[in-house]
Amino acid sequence: MQIIPAILMAVQCLVASAEETFFYGSCDASAAVALDKNTFVVADDEDNILRIYSLERPGMPLAQYSLDIFLGVQDELRPESDIEACTRVGDLIYWITSHGRNKKGKWRNSRYRFFATKIINQEGKFHLKPEGIAFDNLLIALLSCEDLDLKASVGVIGEDSGKSLAPKEKGLNIEGLSTNADGSVLYIGLRNPIPGKQALLIPLKNPNAVIHGQSKPILGAPVYLKVQSRGIRSIEYSAYHQRYFLVAGDRSGKLSSVLYSWDGVPGSIPKKIKSFINLNPEAIAPMPGHDKIRIFSDDGTVAHRVIQKDSFDELVDGKCACKSLKDPKKKRFRSLVLALKKQISH
Repeated sequence: MQIIPAILMAVQCLVASAEETFFYGSCDASAAVALDKNTFVVADDEDNILRIYSLERPGMPLAQYSLDIFLGVQDELRPESDIEACTRVGDLIYWITSHGRNKKGKWRNSRYRFFATKIINQEGKFHLKPEGIAFDNLLIALLSCEDLDLKASVGVIGEDSGKSLAPKEKGLNIEGLSTNADGSVLYIGLRNPIPGKQALLIPLKNPNAVIHGQSKPILGAPVYLKVQSRGIRSIEYSAYHQRYFLVAGDRSGKLSSVLYSWDGVPGSIPKKIKSFINLNPEAIAPMPGHDKIRIFSDDGTVAHRVIQKDSFDELVDGKCACKSLKDPKKKRFRSLVLALKKQISH
């Protein structure tokens, strides 16, 4: 009879507590990673700026870094690269954009980048510096891998497709990036497509060589995860828990997003932890050496009551979306902290 509690403990990852915090200066938190236990950096998929925040003093960013020049963004009318995910290996943070068309199915060269920034700590203050090159040919490598069969989701490179290949329709959309346990491989997570109603992870075996221009991408065998017909919105490995945490959501955003844990073994089924109702989770950041993980919400469409002169867009019932606010000090996104107990395996 004593084996039953042990089995239950092995399959559960209990949420011990949860707390919500607001950060300002940005709405669309799309990728985040901890710099230390009190500091994190976040990307916004509506611009090419990385913002560093304090967890002890939530508010406006401590520092921010524009990546326009490094990413080679030349179109002032459509400048965003759509940064969607990141992961940390040592003092490097790898970042990836959606590699998808815009919501109208139009091709934008700026949305196809894989790059890295180096973390520099000077007298207790963090700085970020671009490392290597902003690689813009990852899509070619993905299309060359026959096991992935992504051609129908990409269409003709460089040409507009119409809405059918928009990210929330049938088009390619990358939203996850995670290191493996030893930092040698990165998992690229797709929100769309969802082949066979399973989420798709693509191993990238040589990320450091790629961002230093030393090699073409080397891809491993794809990994498929059963997460209730959803794709990957975020994934990250937690060294403390010795497992991955991932947020799964459908391609259109109609279904609720769900948090899972996964042991990293191909073929094993991720375990459901929690569903999100009033949160639009787009990034996971495990806190180093701790049982807490942070979930970041993309709050770009959250309505704010303002007067017309404070909004770039026409108000609806006296409100505008967060991303339409003119004053950066009024823009904000949420972070939910979850304390997750270690899973016990027997």
